[in-house]
Amino acid sequence: MEFIMAERRTLAGFASERDDGSFVIHIVDDRDEVFEIRASRENVELMVANLQAVLGGGSGEANHAKG
Repeated sequence: MEFIMAERRTLAGFASERDDGSFVIHIVDDRDEVFEIRASRENVELMVANLQAVLGGGSGEANHAKG
């Protein structure tokens, strides 16, 4: 899977909740736009693992293909 980054934004806020077995993630950017993303448990676990790898000084790039 190849990703095309159309535009860079800065994260300004974040919230999440569970909804019928999936997760709803709200991301607020620096333009006050809110993006709602639904994700499976597996994808949320992948995001957490990716962020933990980056926080630990590693790279999360290897996880792109897993989702």
